[in-house]
Amino acid sequence: MTRHLGSLVARGNTSDVYRWGADAVVKALRPGIPEEWAGREAQTTALVNAAGLPAPKVLDVTTIDGRAGIILERVDGDSMWERMVTHPGEIPQLARLLAELQAEVNVTPVPSGLPRLVDRLRENIDNATILSTDERAAASSGLDRHGEGHALCHFDVHPNNVLMGPTRPIIIDWFDAAAGSADADVVRSSLLMRRDAAAGHLPSADPSLVDHVHDEYLAAVVRTRAIRDDVLLAWEPAVVAGRLAEPVGDSIRRATHDTWLAIRASEPTRLAISLRSIRRDIGRRPVG
Repeated sequence: MTRHLGSLVARGNTSDVYRWGADAVVKALRPGIPEEWAGREAQTTALVNAAGLPAPKVLDVTTIDGRAGIILERVDGDSMWERMVTHPGEIPQLARLLAELQAEVNVTPVPSGLPRLVDRLRENIDNATILSTDERAAASSGLDRHGEGHALCHFDVHPNNVLMGPTRPIIIDWFDAAAGSADADVVRSSLLMRRDAAAGHLPSADPSLVDHVHDEYLAAVVRTRAIRDDVLLAWEPAVVAGRLAEPVGDSIRRATHDTWLAIRASEPTRLAISLRSIRRDIGRRPVG
């Protein structure tokens, strides 16, 4: 019996999610996205689920209506982002929860078989053709100075990738998971939660609300983890340059490139400005 995609549940940059029977969904890759990405994400999701992290169960990898896809257990509940948009008064506690979930990921032993984050970043930087050869070399050179790190990084943590399940929040979209630096993971989340770079994955919100979410998240990270501002900022060039190779919309690419230009001009980025404000508000000097 041939089965077809059900009703649309959500859209992403590289895939769409549809209902699949009574208790599952299928994440179908969009045309033009390499088919092997489905198997890669399915394998990673299964590994972190087996490690005890709040990730959905993988039920199958298949091709439906000509599209490679992953069949996953369905998680009933709004995304954290939807909750933030409809209940903005809950943003501070939800942002703290987001930071706590990311910290839980970062301290979990890395499952065998995951790639190294520095290798993934170096490959993306090499493919960021919007940058000149010298710019790509400058971004890659920083990777050698940081130390690769041994934390489990989701590398796509933002409120729309957390589903508020009936028993606990569930983190989705594990495609970019890798072994690397927890600091880089935080920098990546900050980049994904900046107003101009969030249009594709944090839809239907006033830019000021996005700013509020970003700053509350970063404040929660600073207050609860041994974060050094100088280390975060040192990771920013590589993380930003790597983002420029990803299949995102033109508006996100322009905003990300603007951040790159600010870095190259030694101008304060949104991350630097937010860290400065947070440290001032909590009465502590930046570490480092």
